[in-house]
Amino acid sequence: MSKNIIYDRELSNKTYNGINTILYVEKIVRERVFDSLYWKQYCFGLNEATILDKAMELQVIGSFETSGRPFPFMCLLVKLIQLAPSIEIIQFYLTQDRFKYLKVLALLYVRIVLKDYEILKENLNDYRKLRVFINGQYKLSYIDEVVDNLINDNYFIGLTLTYMDKE
Repeated sequence: MSKNIIYDRELSNKTYNGINTILYVEKIVRERVFDSLYWKQYCFGLNEATILDKAMELQVIGSFETSGRPFPFMCLLVKLIQLAPSIEIIQFYLTQDRFKYLKVLALLYVRIVLKDYEILKENLNDYRKLRVFINGQYKLSYIDEVVDNLINDNYFIGLTLTYMDKE
């Protein structure tokens, strides 16, 4: 194999602001997700519509288990970022009230890729409970707390969040 060949590992064809969307996720996180069994079995062929089926099955928000294996939430987040759906699809994910973990997936997508403060702020009045895996423990949280963390913090469930203007 030639040294000049660039190994394109799951890079998306979609760009946002001229940046390949999958590059918004740190390389180590991408590699661990791409090597996981969940990714290979369930996420490889997903699109904007079929990701809903997998998001309905989510029961916890988390990045990586203590064993280093990624949670399905993290795999679906990476897939959503890779797909780079249109803003209308993201708005649909945010406005539906049935699947709270799908809403959090969309909120995290908004924070990482779109960096839209107004969309996040609109969701501060959702008080539904969530299970979150942080620092090796399951904790109870609420969607408004998650949104507040996305707005004010630089890290969320082990992901580095880039700078966002708060206008």
